[in-house]
Amino acid sequence: MQKETDSFLEKCNKYLFDDQSELPVHFDVDEQNMIIRLRDAYVHWLAHPEKNDSEMINYITETYDVSQSTAYRDLPRVKILIGNVKSVSREFHRHTANHMIREGYKMAVDAESLLEVKQAEAMIRAGQALVKVNKLDKDESEALPWEDIVPLDLEPSTDVSVIGRKPIANLKEIQAKLRKKYGVQVEDVSYTEVSNGEESE
Repeated sequence: MQKETDSFLEKCNKYLFDDQSELPVHFDVDEQNMIIRLRDAYVHWLAHPEKNDSEMINYITETYDVSQSTAYRDLPRVKILIGNVKSVSREFHRHTANHMIREGYKMAVDAESLLEVKQAEAMIRAGQALVKVNKLDKDESEALPWEDIVPLDLEPSTDVSVIGRKPIANLKEIQAKLRKKYGVQVEDVSYTEVSNGEESE
């Protein structure tokens, strides 16, 4: 079931705004009705980002005469289509913030009292806060601050105490004995070279 849902959403992403006459090529009858609802809800919510989930549920049920359960199934799909990564996307927050700032500006222009001016300023500040909280002014692919990363300052050492071990007593004497025991040069010996199946001294 999950695979079917994922496959349908992939098709939605690809053909969401195709001409209605071309929908039968990619969707069956039930899916065509659904894609029309999703497309309309998608556009409507981006145009009215101030609407909450309940208002969008009402919009879908009233506009398309479908049950609430159908609208509740449609809603997460609309959110995924808007963000394509999570239920409430950066894109959705961005549209919401833009709407709030535009509305605040409009309210300020039309204000006829100090109270209305303050309300407009509050709306604009709320939109700006939404931008800041969701880091909408930051590039998602912003490079790492490599210049701020300080490499570890490491120095090679033969002192085992730096790693919490006890120093070996008479280390130099032990090293000398090991070199004497295992550092003897190998003497040259005669050998037989084998080449193409023939032996030669």
